[in-house]
Amino acid sequence: MNPIIMISMNMLAVYFVFWLIRPINFAKFMPYTPTQAMFLKIVIAIVGGYILASFFIAMTNWVIEMPNMVNNLSK
Repeated sequence: MNPIIMISMNMLAVYFVFWLIRPINFAKFMPYTPTQAMFLKIVIAIVGGYILASFFIAMTNWVIEMPNMVNNLSK
């Protein structure tokens, strides 16, 4: 898969996860450190987005390679 597409998928997945966790108020869990709560939200978005993008990249590569595997089995 093209590296530009992979980077784009990672960035989109990070944005998507950040959008999902945006309503969660981490400052309630960390009332004395609201700055750390903001950074925690960013770190969770990056880690979750990376995991989500890795899953979709792996599945895309698997689907792309599937015809080659089937052809190799029939030989």
